[in-house]
Amino acid sequence: MGEQDDRTTLKKLIDMDEFKNSSFITDKTESLVFDQRTLESIYKIFKDFDIRSLDYPISSGKESLVYKAIGQKKSYVMKIFKTSTLRFHNIRPYIEGDPRFAHFRKTGGNIVQIWVRKEYANLLECEDHGINAPKPLGINRNVLLMSYIGTERSPAPKLKDVEEEKREAYLADAMMQYGKLVREAGIIHADLSEYNILCHRNKSYLIDMGQAVSKKHPMAREFMARDLQIMKAYSEKNGIKFRDEWITKLEEN
Repeated sequence: MGEQDDRTTLKKLIDMDEFKNSSFITDKTESLVFDQRTLESIYKIFKDFDIRSLDYPISSGKESLVYKAIGQKKSYVMKIFKTSTLRFHNIRPYIEGDPRFAHFRKTGGNIVQIWVRKEYANLLECEDHGINAPKPLGINRNVLLMSYIGTERSPAPKLKDVEEEKREAYLADAMMQYGKLVREAGIIHADLSEYNILCHRNKSYLIDMGQAVSKKHPMAREFMARDLQIMKAYSEKNGIKFRDEWITKLEEN
């Protein structure tokens, strides 16, 4: 059976409200259970980007599931936001104060889609300003497709997982990327940590950008101070000098 037939089979299973032995799920992800609308979103992105299958899960959290997706010629990252567990009260401070999203109607039914659009918009800003981050490729409802960062065998490690002798260099590059994010893109990450930085081929990449806010957000300085405090704690824990200029250059903005 060809790949186009495989995707047609997936669509039929979605239409019949079934999800058994679907061809786009491998043995690594066969236990996944998605609601109907999420399946339709996944199918739409599979079709638009000519994706063949989901490979292994990269990460799983309270808000989302992240998978490596296999295309015809390259790999992608598919981030699937959980419609059942993403709570408005948890993400409200990052949406309501951001002037870029003030015009969106914020109801329980569309809050997840706003969150996905927010991450997509923040990643676009990173791309426009030359900041190392995944390249946003497409969204559909609660599903976001991005470029894949890593090798054929495994995704890029997070800063927390890199070899001890490489941590200082990757931290320095991460702080340089963060500085560009604030000064040039006018965005505060608002959840920066060693868990949200990928390290690949001597470059650091900022990830998980859904909560990132405009510098015009009323809590922007508070969020930035928290980001810097977390990274300073990481550097001290690993015996790395946290450079004063990383803070002073940002506080001038």
